[in-house]
Amino acid sequence: MSKKALIDRWAAGEGAATRREISRRLADGTPLDDLDLPEFEGRADLRGLRIENAVLEGAGLVSADLSHASLRGSRIVDADFSRCRLDDSDLSDVTVQECSFSDCSIRRSDLRESLVADSSFDHVDFSAVKWGHFSAERSMFAECAFSDVVKADFTHCSFQGGRFSGRLREVRFVGRGMAEIGTPAVLRSVVFASGEFRYAEFDGMELQNVGFLESDRLIVIPEGFQAVAERAGANSMIRGDQIGKDFRRFLSRESVQRPGLSATAGWVVGRQDLAADFPGGEELATFAVETLYEAQRQLREERLI
Repeated sequence: MSKKALIDRWAAGEGAATRREISRRLADGTPLDDLDLPEFEGRADLRGLRIENAVLEGAGLVSADLSHASLRGSRIVDADFSRCRLDDSDLSDVTVQECSFSDCSIRRSDLRESLVADSSFDHVDFSAVKWGHFSAERSMFAECAFSDVVKADFTHCSFQGGRFSGRLREVRFVGRGMAEIGTPAVLRSVVFASGEFRYAEFDGMELQNVGFLESDRLIVIPEGFQAVAERAGANSMIRGDQIGKDFRRFLSRESVQRPGLSATAGWVVGRQDLAADFPGGEELATFAVETLYEAQRQLREERLI
């Protein structure tokens, strides 16, 4: 069935009546079990369903197929999605709060301008999602799959397992301040399979057994970045030229000017960010690699990190 046919079947007659009943039940948390919905590949067939600019509270969906559906502009609160398929759906400008998603697929869907808060995602496939200006706060992502991620913020979020197989561009993982309240934001046992990082920030995140592509395109300090930055800054004083000054200015921006960094937080940057954004960038990038890794070696040898 074409995408147009999937959408049109909800527009009139019995389909429209069923859509209104589904909307009502999702809005007040009433189960859909007794609606005798058709199935598609073992899931309740809700493909092409349009429920936009709605408030859905307390909804529970198990084994439902919402491919090509639209929840655009909706607010979803305290809802549970299990074994659901939301591929190729419009989830833009959606607010998701205190929800859980497990064993779900959201491939190729539109998440632009959406906000997720205080929610959990367990074995969710985010491959080929449109991310633009997506934000997540205080949420957990366990064993999730990501491809390219562009223009997304993950603030005070943690990741357990999972894989980022594509490039990161204008992506922020922000963990500063969380260690002070006893719940640090952690990337644990996550694999980043690509070295294509451009303006990707790992700001105050705890990095535990994280796998990065072994590549000279990345500078990776897995722990103790605050101490490494301080030592590297001191060691760099042998250079009083513009390269040395730019390096210290860059370190200050990444550490001193970011209060709330824990002593154990790691740090990652794409070498291209230095090479492209500063005069003499290639020389600066080379100096940064040598100086940061030497500072890291010294501190490890002194057992300070």
